[in-house]
Amino acid sequence: MSSASKDVGDHFRVQFVWRIPSGDFLRAIFDVEILAQDILSEKYVILLKDFTAARQESEEGEMRSINAVNQKYWGMVSSLGGKRISLAFEADDGRPLWLRLETLTGEHNFFSRLNELPPTFSDTELGGEPQDEVDS
Repeated sequence: MSSASKDVGDHFRVQFVWRIPSGDFLRAIFDVEILAQDILSEKYVILLKDFTAARQESEEGEMRSINAVNQKYWGMVSSLGGKRISLAFEADDGRPLWLRLETLTGEHNFFSRLNELPPTFSDTELGGEPQDEVDS
């Protein structure tokens, strides 16, 4: 059984890695903030705060120049800032998290499922204030 080593409100960095169809790898680092802990699932609910660093490299590990990177996929990566996701407690150890490309393209809802909750549920569950109903 895994346990959280960080608390709600703490920040740490997460590195995501995807392999794109050309065979290259995308590496993206985000500063994240812990919004909640799901003890039963052994996961943090985090906010991707800042997209801080990135690189694209060949299968051999050679870094691509800025002129040779895949703009389509980097546009997708840069749009991830501000998203809420859940990650296993072990994600705070700094090791890269290898993800399927479908998580980046949106074919898999990894980066969208916690952002699609009804507003009152997501605000209440993730530390926000519940909204009062307003009479029209």
